[in-house]
Amino acid sequence: MRSRLLLLAALWLPAVPARADDPPEIEHQPVPCTVPNKPIALCAGVTDDSQVAKVRIYFKPQGEDYYSFVDMTFGGINYCGTLPAPREGAVKSVEYYVQAVDDQYQSSRTSTYQMNVQPEGVCAFPPVQKDAAKAASITVYATHKKQGKKIYDAFANAGVNFVPVAAK
Repeated sequence: MRSRLLLLAALWLPAVPARADDPPEIEHQPVPCTVPNKPIALCAGVTDDSQVAKVRIYFKPQGEDYYSFVDMTFGGINYCGTLPAPREGAVKSVEYYVQAVDDQYQSSRTSTYQMNVQPEGVCAFPPVQKDAAKAASITVYATHKKQGKKIYDAFANAGVNFVPVAAK
């Protein structure tokens, strides 16, 4: 009887059309750990009912006030970005999230994740950037003028171009 009622309701009620103004959907498997002194490669699947305009990884050393971000690029399947290498002994955990914006200015983001910095051998599957060219050309953008003109000391600055917030 119940299935007959559901069938009648489905036939009688109008279908809800897909809306072209939904925010992007982000699929990302949180990374629990990484190793010191090696750039970090993170990827996420991002889909939208229109076009994805920007995907970024916002990150900071645990305990800092302001996030920095790196742009992620589309690699054919996922969007990927490279974070600077956490310096050994300078940071215990990196806080991060992924944010996407579509061409209609709709945005969405993942939860905030903690990625522990552990010695090699302790972190089973560290997300190390294996592409030397990507590891040597990381552009990090500040989100607040109080971040100054250089990346947090918790991260190695080799191969990193830091873009501070312009003073007004």
